[in-house]
Amino acid sequence: MAEADDAQAKRRAEDRALLERIVARDERAVEELYQRYSGPLYSLAYQVTGGERFAQDVVQETFVAVWKDAVRFDPSKGSVSPWLFSLARHKAIDLVRREANIRKRTVDADLELEVADDDVGEEAWMRIRRDRVREAVAELTPLQREALELAFFNGLTHVEVSEQLGIPLGTAKTRIRSALLRLRELLGDSVAETPGMPGSMVGGLV
Repeated sequence: MAEADDAQAKRRAEDRALLERIVARDERAVEELYQRYSGPLYSLAYQVTGGERFAQDVVQETFVAVWKDAVRFDPSKGSVSPWLFSLARHKAIDLVRREANIRKRTVDADLELEVADDDVGEEAWMRIRRDRVREAVAELTPLQREALELAFFNGLTHVEVSEQLGIPLGTAKTRIRSALLRLRELLGDSVAETPGMPGSMVGGLV
């Protein structure tokens, strides 16, 4: 028992040290923490979301949050492990709610289109296309989605995105471009002519 307690105490100390390195912006520390906890966090996320892709997204979002907010960890309130599992659980619940809202909006738009007369049919179709764009954005990785939202939904320049995320300018450009390429792959030409939406930006910027 004493050996087991010593091992647990050592692991908790190592976890705290990793968090301190992450606060100091040590990317290697994130990788080490990921190696330790990605498997158990994936299992938790899968239980909540019921989907492999959703569980993978939850794990990614959890470690993005760790990288951004490691300074918020308070060792006086517990060890790193419960904090990580709490983060993942909240991320999983949020994802389930987002997906439910997306499905509801899509169904509502489909029903509205079915009953719409000629005067409002185009408006209903526009809503469906916007929902398709939202669904496609939800398919992006957390890092891609974060950069894309800052650039196109918040109107930031590439330089401002890099400053906001604390990453090199080239990395910011790469994330935005890969996000746009992924959107084009997911959407094709189905929403390319929708004004003001990422679908039209895909055609023009990649």
